[in-house]
Amino acid sequence: MIGLVGILWLMIWGGMFADPGSMRDWSFMNGLFALVQGLRSLLPLLAVYFCLLWIFMKRARFPFVRMPLGYLFAYCGLGLATSAFISPDRWISIYYGLAYLAPLIVAWMSFEKEDTVSLLGNIMVINEFVAYGVVFALLPEVIRVGTVYNRFVQVFQLPFGLGEMRANGVGRFALAAIILAFIRLVTSSHRLRAAWLIPILPALFILAQSRSRSSFLGLAVCSLIFVFIWGLDWRFFLVGPVSAYLIWLSVFKWRLHGHVERLMYLTGREFTWQRGLEQIKQSPFLGWGFHADRLLLESEHMHNSYLHSGIQAGLFGALFFAAAVISTWVVIFKSKLPARLKSAPDPERRFLAQAVLLVGFLTARSFFESTAAFYGVDLLLFVPAACYIYAWTAENPLSSAAEAMNGQAGPENERRSQPA
Repeated sequence: MIGLVGILWLMIWGGMFADPGSMRDWSFMNGLFALVQGLRSLLPLLAVYFCLLWIFMKRARFPFVRMPLGYLFAYCGLGLATSAFISPDRWISIYYGLAYLAPLIVAWMSFEKEDTVSLLGNIMVINEFVAYGVVFALLPEVIRVGTVYNRFVQVFQLPFGLGEMRANGVGRFALAAIILAFIRLVTSSHRLRAAWLIPILPALFILAQSRSRSSFLGLAVCSLIFVFIWGLDWRFFLVGPVSAYLIWLSVFKWRLHGHVERLMYLTGREFTWQRGLEQIKQSPFLGWGFHADRLLLESEHMHNSYLHSGIQAGLFGALFFAAAVISTWVVIFKSKLPARLKSAPDPERRFLAQAVLLVGFLTARSFFESTAAFYGVDLLLFVPAACYIYAWTAENPLSSAAEAMNGQAGPENERRSQPA
């Protein structure tokens, strides 16, 4: 069963690509669709409200000191305080700050239950099928654009008027679907496991059509991480040339038109970074609140997670955000997760592999996109992945694993729960 945590997570997804400005159109006079779009933007805030009610009723304590989720809470708290007192548009900033809080507080709710690992695994399954759904929903639009235009297309329209997505966002969804389905393929022992090629093949096509350099960088990083944790396999010698050809065709031939020197062209990001730094200098310690880049830079996007967190929550907020990313990798290597991953039982092995690859992709992406620094798709992918890694390693400490290998593990080392 999806449970309360799953319903709340679906509510957070339900507000994605919704504009709070659409709440001005709340009227049946403007049509049912306008009303639905306006209501959609409230779903993440309702998730926060229900979670707060649950936490107050349970009198839950905050247990996230010096862990990835705790650093994200600190960053969010600073950003919300700045949004309330400094932001040039207080209510817009508070809205996006609360939307950012939503996945964090749902994750907190998961940690308050005994079956934390199972609940986080369920959230990752929701993310997985959202990624597949978006890939198939975008496929007709990508085919239309790919067969009509030869130039690089920046914006793709979601079906049913749900919003629009830039090429980098389209590539992000495609690569996420590839990662999740590929891990399903290699970890499954079912005779129908080849069915996971059904989402992989269109996702590869969409990734190529997006021509997203940050997504192809993520593909390269994830490939290296996967070989590192999984070891070499004869199948990789077939996948490697396919990936190389895809990168050559999409990036070098289509995007760069054969001019490799254009690979380092930042498409204007350097000017946005410079303007963002000027704004950060004016409020270096507190920032300007959530959504500050759009409010102060004429709707421009920062395209860098650390500068984005800096313009929203200042230097301290940027440090907390960076600590969330770094501490996730510290947990991965300190717990020797890459060496232990293949011996983990199913479905934990699948979730761990998916989580590590997603964190790898999003970390690489964070230097050229605002990964997880604001309410968006990347945040909803990063939070459960990082939390799953932390929760699993906490329930399976390295010392207990070593004792189990030596046949010395006792009842006290048994896990509290098994994931569904």
